[in-house]
Amino acid sequence: MTLPYGDVGLVMTQTDTPAPSIASSTAHVVIRSPVKSDNRRRTVRAALPAAPLLIFLLLFLVIPIGSIVHTAVSDGEIARALPLTTQALQAWDGDKLPTDAVYMTLGHELEAAGHAGSVRPLGRRVGYELSRGMNVILNAQRVLSSDFDRADPQAWKAQLIEADPAWGQSGVWSILKHYDGRYSAFYLRWATGFPTKIEADGRSSQETSYDFRSIYLRTILISLVVTGLTVVIGYPVAYVIANASGRTAAVLLFFILLPFWTSLLVRTMSWIVFLQTNGVLNNALAGAGLISEPLPLLYTRMATIVAMIQIQLPFTVLPMISVMRAIPANQVKAARSLGAGPLLAHRTIFLPQAVPGIAAGGLLTFVLCLGFYLTPALVGGPSDQMVSFFIARFTNEDLNWGLASALSAVLIFGAGLVALPLGRHIARHSSDRI
Repeated sequence: MTLPYGDVGLVMTQTDTPAPSIASSTAHVVIRSPVKSDNRRRTVRAALPAAPLLIFLLLFLVIPIGSIVHTAVSDGEIARALPLTTQALQAWDGDKLPTDAVYMTLGHELEAAGHAGSVRPLGRRVGYELSRGMNVILNAQRVLSSDFDRADPQAWKAQLIEADPAWGQSGVWSILKHYDGRYSAFYLRWATGFPTKIEADGRSSQETSYDFRSIYLRTILISLVVTGLTVVIGYPVAYVIANASGRTAAVLLFFILLPFWTSLLVRTMSWIVFLQTNGVLNNALAGAGLISEPLPLLYTRMATIVAMIQIQLPFTVLPMISVMRAIPANQVKAARSLGAGPLLAHRTIFLPQAVPGIAAGGLLTFVLCLGFYLTPALVGGPSDQMVSFFIARFTNEDLNWGLASALSAVLIFGAGLVALPLGRHIARHSSDRI
């Protein structure tokens, strides 16, 4: 009796106990799958409005920056013009001159480069690193057109050394050996102020070049001064506009937005008219008897800073206004009713809540100032030019796109290094009302 009962109990355990688990698992799958699919559709649907912005950022921010970085590290002129020579030089230890066979290989490739029209790009690239590098390449290519025993490697060597003594020294050969690929950090090293120029014998060149580290420092200092002054000038303006009402606030905001209706070039040229020797300011001061001779106001650091402040002031004030308008006026009134004076109430209640707007306006101004080109170029002197001036110069005049891209990459990286952490700090400490 016990055994059948036990068998029945065993059967019940094996058949009835797992059944709810299977049913629940099946029901779980049936129910969960539509929920996942529905959540995925909702996520995609919610992201659709942001798709144009993402596409715009991809096309006009990510891809251009990627192209700039790619150009900054691209360095294939030597390897493209002299592939066999650079390959043969990998076994060269640098203690002695390369073998006669390497001279012969170089001569053949220089002749081929002359027919392909790539001698000048090669000479320009070698000239970036070697004093008289362009002449060294052109002289070698020119002398190879004369008659000599082309079957004798020693004749090729003698011909090249006769064309320019630099071929009998190690400097030019070390350059050809080092750049045997398509990419290098040469332009980035140049843009960050490391010595890159050498003499024919391989020693560091004493030839003066651009002091890019001083240029970066000058750019940062001018940007900081302009940012600080615009914050100091813009804060009371933003406070008055944020607390004004009706027509007064509208008129004041109109004057803040008015410069946006005028071209940047026109605003900068107006400062030239205002500050020049026979300009409005000097004539007014002379007419008032305050000066006997015109003041040298134009093409100075002061003119650059004043013009940049006038241009950047709206970008500093507008974020402040948006934050200040979200601060309840009753809080300051409550502090005043508890006995705090106007300055104390403003400093302890209003100012801390306005800090995100001040930081946002200052950050926007600082980043924009780092890339200023037109205003310092027109109203500043030679010692007031910022990084963007040299980027434009290397792009349009010297056609040194590698160095221009490297300077741009360093500037972008530096601005991002400052902007991203500060931007995250602003977002983290901003009020929910903003």
